[in-house]
Amino acid sequence: MDMENVKQIFRDAGTAISRAVQFTEEKLGKAEKTEQDPNFEQLVTFCDNTKQNTETILKNMEFILNSNPGIRVENLFFLDKKKSGLSSSEYLGIAMTEAGNDFGPDTAYGSALIKVGNIQQTLGLNQREFIKSANDCFVNPMNKYLETDMKTVVKERSLLEKRRLDLDACKTRVRKTRMLATTKVKAEHDLKVAQEEYNRQAEITKLLMEGVPSAHPQHLQHLLDFVDTQAAFYLKCHESLMSLQSDLSGFPSDQDNIATLSPDTPALGRIQQAKVITSQEPRDAHDLRLSAGEIISIDVNSDIGSNYFIGKKIQKGKVYKSNIRLLNQG
Repeated sequence: MDMENVKQIFRDAGTAISRAVQFTEEKLGKAEKTEQDPNFEQLVTFCDNTKQNTETILKNMEFILNSNPGIRVENLFFLDKKKSGLSSSEYLGIAMTEAGNDFGPDTAYGSALIKVGNIQQTLGLNQREFIKSANDCFVNPMNKYLETDMKTVVKERSLLEKRRLDLDACKTRVRKTRMLATTKVKAEHDLKVAQEEYNRQAEITKLLMEGVPSAHPQHLQHLLDFVDTQAAFYLKCHESLMSLQSDLSGFPSDQDNIATLSPDTPALGRIQQAKVITSQEPRDAHDLRLSAGEIISIDVNSDIGSNYFIGKKIQKGKVYKSNIRLLNQG
C-alpha cells in the first residue's frame, strides 16, 4: 500500500468522524443544521410517500398472488417434482378426482367428485395464469421502478445528506476558529468547497425527485392492466363454476328429502314440542317462518340434515336447530 492510499484512508476516516460529530451535536441541539426550502421538502415527502406506498402495495400483492406460504416453502424442498408448482385448488382437484375414481365413477358421489375435481384443477390453472399475468403487468414493472429510479433517488439523497453534514461541520469550524490567520483561511476555503459541493448535489437530487411524479401515470397504467387481468381471471372462474353448477343440477341433494312436504304429510316419527328461542326468517321455500317465544311441533326423528329438523305450524318445513330448544315431555 503506497503512502497516497494511506493518506486517503486517514482523510476518509477523518471525514466520517466529522460527520458523526456533527450529526450527534445536531441531535443534542448543540449545532445548527442547514434547512432546505419548503418546495424541496415537499418533494422529499412526495418521494417518501411514493416509495413507502409502492412497497406496501407490492408486499400485500405478494400475499394475494402467493396466499399460501407453506406451498412456497414446500416447492423449495418437495421431492415429488411432478406435483411441485401446483396451486392449492389443483391439489384439491387431484384429491377429489382420485377419491371419485376410488368410490366409482358410476356412483353419484364418485361422479360428482370427479366433475368438481376437474373444475378445481381448471380454477387452479386459471389462478396460475393470473399470477403470471399479474406479475408481468404490475409486480415486475413496479419492482423494477423501485430497484432503478427510486433507488437512484435514495442514493443521491443519502449523498446529499453527507454533503450537508460536511457543510455544517465546516460552518461550525469557521465559527469556532480562534487560530492563526492561515488556519482560518483554510477553514473558510474548506467551507467554500463544501458549499459548492452541497449546492451541486442539492440540484442533482432535486432534479431526480422532480421526476418522481412523472412516473405515476405509468404506475396507473400498470394498475389498470392488473385490474383487467384480475377481471378476466374471475370471469373465467365464474364461467367454470356456472358450468359445474349446471352439470350437478341433476344430482340428488338434501333438498329432495323435503321437496314433497305439504300440510297433509303425515308425521314420520316421534313428535315433540319445541320453543323458538331465535326468530327464523325463511332462506328458501322449504323453511318455516318462526317468531321467538312461540311453541311448535318438531319431528325429532327427521334429523335428515346436520343442522335442522322438520317442524310443523300450519304447514311443514325446515326448522334450524340453533333457533329452537326442545321441551321435556311429561
